[in-house]
Amino acid sequence: MNIFRQVPRQTYQEHLQVFGASSYGRPQINNGNKILLPASALQQLIFIKQNGPMIFKISSTHTQRVTYVGVLEFVAEEGTCIIPDWLFENMNFFPECYIIVSLEKNLPLGKLIKIQPHETAFVDLPDPRAILENQLRNYICLTQGETITITFNKIKYMIDIVEVMPKTDKLAVCINEADVEIDFLQPLDYTEAPSQKLIKNNSTLGMEQEQKQQEQAVFIGKGVRLDGKTQLAQPRKQSEDVKVVSEAYNPRKNKLVNGIRQNEDVQIFMGTSTKVGAQKKQL
Repeated sequence: MNIFRQVPRQTYQEHLQVFGASSYGRPQINNGNKILLPASALQQLIFIKQNGPMIFKISSTHTQRVTYVGVLEFVAEEGTCIIPDWLFENMNFFPECYIIVSLEKNLPLGKLIKIQPHETAFVDLPDPRAILENQLRNYICLTQGETITITFNKIKYMIDIVEVMPKTDKLAVCINEADVEIDFLQPLDYTEAPSQKLIKNNSTLGMEQEQKQQEQAVFIGKGVRLDGKTQLAQPRKQSEDVKVVSEAYNPRKNKLVNGIRQNEDVQIFMGTSTKVGAQKKQL
């Protein structure tokens, strides 16, 4: 008779081979951060008291990177672990590499999460906050520094988890049934909108400059009078072009007494003329 009874372990930790969801034929788990574990893991976990959802810490045996995930089902082959493709890439895993999967009991409930979408197209969606909150239902927890993938209308959007609160040494929070505030940061591809001021193109500016030059141009070449003599053109002064009127015009003040004046040099016409319709000339 065996007087020693096996005492169940109070924690869970295993070295497992990791595979991406697509290679295992389970692409549906790519919409969250829940993994598949073998049935033997469930047999160990049923003896462990756990408050709230089961959360697991995944550590790489090749790097110091760590992340936290939930579990969806215990249907993976013995000695293996199936994780979402986006997480497989973020952790720089390679097929059949070994990872450490351990049960995490003390992950705090999230209060604030700061996120940064990679594309402005995500924030341009109708009510992106509601879309994000709906997609995050597939996530048990979030780890600061990781990049998650949100799928909406068959389009994938990458989102960085910039910061999580409360901040602990784990740099992760549980968001399952937690009242979490989400703070959106500017997308990575965001650019400032151009100024609304009127910007004239080169052709418009060239036409305006040419027009101004034509208006300001003054003829300074040589002119020829009717008598054949040459005379230099003198530019007009501004006072000759524009006369400032300081008082109202008075027609009586400038009235010519004897009508239109004639200069003394005007000669009287002394030739002959012909009446219209008549053949005789008249002096």
